[in-house]
Amino acid sequence: MERPDVGLREIEAARDTVYEVAVRTPVHRFADSGGGEVLLKLENLQRLGAFKIRGAWNRISRLTPAERKRGVSTLSSGNHGLAVAWSARRLGIPCVVRVPEGAAPRKVEAIQALGAEVVPVPRTQVIRTHEEELWRAWPETFVHPFAHPAMIEGSGTLGLELAEDAPDVRTVLVPVGGGGLAAGVTLGVKACLPKARVLGIQAEGAATLPTALATEKGFHVDRPDTIADGIRVGVILPAMAELLARTLDGCLLVSDADIRSAMRRLALEAKVVAEPAGAAGFAAWARHREALEPPVAVVVSGGNVDPHLLADVLA
Repeated sequence: MERPDVGLREIEAARDTVYEVAVRTPVHRFADSGGGEVLLKLENLQRLGAFKIRGAWNRISRLTPAERKRGVSTLSSGNHGLAVAWSARRLGIPCVVRVPEGAAPRKVEAIQALGAEVVPVPRTQVIRTHEEELWRAWPETFVHPFAHPAMIEGSGTLGLELAEDAPDVRTVLVPVGGGGLAAGVTLGVKACLPKARVLGIQAEGAATLPTALATEKGFHVDRPDTIADGIRVGVILPAMAELLARTLDGCLLVSDADIRSAMRRLALEAKVVAEPAGAAGFAAWARHREALEPPVAVVVSGGNVDPHLLADVLA
């Protein structure tokens, strides 16, 4: 796969398409009892409960008639599959979502409710499918979950919004799975606020980013293990490694315990429901905030949390 070539012009051009279906989400200023303050970019309030609709619609709405005729497919643990299924139904296109075994049941049910065919895939095959591009043999038009210019452009609109609504921000924390969100947000923010630093956030059990940034090469972990299914991708592809290395300013890691604490604090103190991946940035702020230049903004990337998990976290 070639390196996605995306800049400010492409992100701005995507705005009209993205806003056909997406909403401009708010930035909420949260202050805790200890005097800390952080800005929350609330993509949990986005259509379908996550940022993914931005890129998915930007990609699918631009398909050629021949591509639409083939139908679409993707590989997703949840939110991306949901966005692809929703976009396909809106356009009357057949949709197949290949879901890693063990994916969150609530997200799988939501995908099926939109009329998509769900095909389980062994989790051990997911990384290989990405690295060897096995999806090229699938009969449908593949909608890549992160390493496609249209996906990055869609996420970039989020970055532009954040820069416009919080022009004094100096540090931005964004969760990283495959890297599409982080790349888009970084490009959007830095095009408007060149002095701002953007850091990628990953869970310790699925930490591909530190090595990918250091080597500027693709990297995977054999058995990614984290409560945060949205960032349990386990692989940074070579093209994304190059892009992230020249855009991101670094990365921070958090534990699953940090993420659970962040989910609890967001719900009880900020009145924000965040799924584990969506809470990862807040977890990083809570753990590392003394080393971060304020004002700090956190991308709460989604709120589609399993009710049983949320109840356990809040108990």
